[in-house]
Amino acid sequence: MARLIQKGKTLKEQVYAYLKDEIIVGNLKPGERLIEGKIAEELHISRSPIREAIRMLEKDGLLHVHPSGGVNVVKPSIDDFRLLYECRVEMEPLAAFYAAKRRTEEQLEQIQLNLEQMAARSSQANKKMIHEINVNFHESIVKASGNPFLISLITQFRGINSFYRQSILDENPHHMNHALHEHQIIYEFILNQDSNKAHEWMKKHIENDFQIFMKQSHITAGESDE
Repeated sequence: MARLIQKGKTLKEQVYAYLKDEIIVGNLKPGERLIEGKIAEELHISRSPIREAIRMLEKDGLLHVHPSGGVNVVKPSIDDFRLLYECRVEMEPLAAFYAAKRRTEEQLEQIQLNLEQMAARSSQANKKMIHEINVNFHESIVKASGNPFLISLITQFRGINSFYRQSILDENPHHMNHALHEHQIIYEFILNQDSNKAHEWMKKHIENDFQIFMKQSHITAGESDE
């Protein structure tokens, strides 16, 4: 692990960001126990900012702190992902609706840039990079909604959604190509300020994502039982 030396951020914030990334990309596995002393030694810092970061990650739903004091990475289930989907399928289409109404030219350029980056890297094997670009695309639309309350709500479950997806099964490259096509459609409706169509297609996109995910998860579960 590298030393945490980012200027302008507290150690607590840096440890939080670092551990969150380690959990989401799978370097810290679901169910794995976190040892404060080991993390402190590896990062060359005291335990105090680590404890503060752990409390933040517990609030995010990524860590479980036991009454006895032990800390484990949450081990999500298919049902957890299903409940999270119920939130996404209502809130993200709403964000797309308002993004089409309120987006600035600068925000539109950012959405387009994310789309172009995803298209350029969709055939690469770097799943972490593809995932980050995909998240950036969705986040740029949420920000373009111009609604700080909606942005806050969606941001709260963005990290845990990424974690749940990657904890249950890996991304399917064919799914990414299909997602890219739907992203392009959503972008066009936001570009043309067609709020109703932007809402409709974002909802289709999330519904399709969920159905593909559930199908793959059942296949994976079946294979693991054999």
